[in-house]
Amino acid sequence: MTVINIIRKINEAAVIIVLALLSIFVVAQVVCRYALGAPLTWSEELARYMQIWMVMLGSAVMMRKGGHLAIDLVTASLPARIKKGTDIVVFVSIIVFFSIVCYQGIFLTINAGRQTSPALNMPMSYVYASLPVGGALILMETVIRFIRFFKPGSPEGPAQPEAETEA
Repeated sequence: MTVINIIRKINEAAVIIVLALLSIFVVAQVVCRYALGAPLTWSEELARYMQIWMVMLGSAVMMRKGGHLAIDLVTASLPARIKKGTDIVVFVSIIVFFSIVCYQGIFLTINAGRQTSPALNMPMSYVYASLPVGGALILMETVIRFIRFFKPGSPEGPAQPEAETEA
C-alpha cells in the first residue's frame, strides 16, 4: 500500500467518523432540547465545526472520485483538442486556488490560536486547520488527476469519475 493510499484511507475513515459523530451530536442536541428541556450548550457549536471539517475532508474524496458537480454542456460539444485545453485550464485553476487556500490557511490557523470558541472554549486554530489540511488533500488529488490526464488513452478530466483501483 502506497503512502497516498494510506492517506486516502485515513481521510475516508475520518470523514465517516466525523459524519457519525456529527449525527450523534445533532440528535443528542434535539433530544436534550425538546424532550428533556435542557439544551446542550456545546453540541451546536461542535456540530458546526465538525461540518466544516467534513466538507473539507469530503471534498478531497469527491475530487478523487470525480464526484463534484460539473456542468459540461458547453465543453462536451467542443472538439477534443479544445476540450483538452479547457480541462488543463480547469486543473491549473484548481491547483492555484487550493495552493492559495493551503498557504493562507496556515497563517489563519496560526493567528487563530489566540481566539477561543464561545461554548467549547477551544482554540479556533483547530477549526481553521481544516483549511490547510483539507486544501492539501484536495491539492494532492487534483495533482494526481492532472498527471493521469496526460497519460495516453486516459479519459480523465476534471469532471470525469475516476475508476476505483485497489492497492
